[in-house]
Amino acid sequence: MGTSRETRLSGVELLRIIAMAMVVLVHTDFWALGEPSLDFCRTEFLKASGQYLVESFAIVCVNCFVFISGWFSIRQSVKGFANLLFQILFYSFLLYFSFCAAGIIPFDIKGFIAHSNFFDYWFLACYIALYLLSPILNTFIDNATKVVARRTIWFFIALDLIFGWFVDYLLFDGGYSLLHFMVIYLIARYIRVHGCKWFSLDKKWDMLIYLAISILTPIVVMVAAHVAPSLWHHNGKLFLYNSPFIMISSVYFSLFFTKLKVRSKIINFVGASSFAVYLIHADELVSFRYLKGYCYNLFYTHDIWYYSAAMLLLVLSLFVIAIIVDQPRKWLWSKIEKCFK
Repeated sequence: MGTSRETRLSGVELLRIIAMAMVVLVHTDFWALGEPSLDFCRTEFLKASGQYLVESFAIVCVNCFVFISGWFSIRQSVKGFANLLFQILFYSFLLYFSFCAAGIIPFDIKGFIAHSNFFDYWFLACYIALYLLSPILNTFIDNATKVVARRTIWFFIALDLIFGWFVDYLLFDGGYSLLHFMVIYLIARYIRVHGCKWFSLDKKWDMLIYLAISILTPIVVMVAAHVAPSLWHHNGKLFLYNSPFIMISSVYFSLFFTKLKVRSKIINFVGASSFAVYLIHADELVSFRYLKGYCYNLFYTHDIWYYSAAMLLLVLSLFVIAIIVDQPRKWLWSKIEKCFK
């Protein structure tokens, strides 16, 4: 029993690590550089293709994180919720006071309070809401019949796609919302609890589906830029979290790692600090002051190969920094969590 659990966790922890690396890549791509314009696609074919390719492969990241939560099922507790908030506030405080100590920003109580408002970060706000709502979602999947659960989830998927992706009438906001998080969470829980032949394929087919969608999507976009510009202007929808193609790709990519037979203490160790990578690089003091401008200037002053190498180095550096800084955070939490026993 212990060996089976360790194997399963290592596979999913590897997914967690890769998904976090993808989050960084997404932020160094469309977020920092902007989506390529039609003229850019025609005049800078290699760079534009590279942007779309990276975005296509990496945009599954957030869906994968939510899928992991649904796969294991969020078990709500005061201690667990306190741990989540502690991680968020630890890095928020650490970065703010570090910037103050370095003389980059002056200390200001209003600025400190504003910086500590993590609800300004859409992912954190949505995930905390999902955490609080999870008991209801878990109870539904655990107690509903397979048929009722399947029909209900298909109903929500239809809402997400028709009134969230095709036309945003229900505030799904392209997948940047609690409603979309609920859909992905329910899909993962349904697969884990009830199973489905379409999701019981050999893991090589899971990866093949992900690769096929990730490769074909940018090809379609770049072809449209040259032969059907009227269609190309709608290509942004293909890279939304609730795009049907991204949702399918996300689910099969995640399933691949749930089927991996791998045990690794190193993977588990790195995975435990992967959330710190997000909390560090996505903080507004880092992202808006440095990351966005750094990526933009580097992309437009160097070739695509130099930029790609620099971004890979950036990802590795963020993981190293996060792992180092996260150790005192874990030690401090080990002392605080005794209050919840």
